[in-house]
Amino acid sequence: MESLHPLKYISQTFEMPLAQVATELGVKRQTVNEWVGKRRRTIPDKHVSKLASIFNLDEKWFRMQNLEASEKLELQRIHVDRNATFIEYEDVFVDEEGIAHDVTSYYSPEQELSNHLYHLQNAQKVIEEVTRIIGIETDAHESYNQDIFRKVMSVINSNNHKKVRMLRDMLDYLAYRDHEFGFMTFEDDNLKTKYDDLINYYEKK
Repeated sequence: MESLHPLKYISQTFEMPLAQVATELGVKRQTVNEWVGKRRRTIPDKHVSKLASIFNLDEKWFRMQNLEASEKLELQRIHVDRNATFIEYEDVFVDEEGIAHDVTSYYSPEQELSNHLYHLQNAQKVIEEVTRIIGIETDAHESYNQDIFRKVMSVINSNNHKKVRMLRDMLDYLAYRDHEFGFMTFEDDNLKTKYDDLINYYEKK
């Protein structure tokens, strides 16, 4: 099943018919059809910048030929956030001295949906990245990454909280140890020393 062209998906998500898009661009509807149809002709730069202005989106969206599922969720979330409504209500704030203050707060009914889309988007990104990494291993003898993911899932599915915590701490250490902006705090300094010794062992091999 052929996926929707990004422009067509955006027009549907942001509720602007392609006929209106053509009018806004000053081109024929047939021209737009050639961009989003089976031929998928590249959208000229002069129209890319105008489309970005019309939809108030980054130009990257209109240079794509296909959308990942996570990207579709991101576009949905952008649309929800833009059309969010806010309800004003009176609330009470208690300061550090225990004194209550009347404050005006705001609530958006769409916030829950936006948060849901955000978590779905992040989960889908993980799925896409894992699929990409595993997909590289096309040879039957090349299953190194598959084996790693399989073992990680085995630990998680074991429901052994101590093992899961150990796995998480080790992964955090490996992910943030050399990261420019990364940091990790240890409740036990001896644990960090053991991790450092372990990483030094593998770096010398």
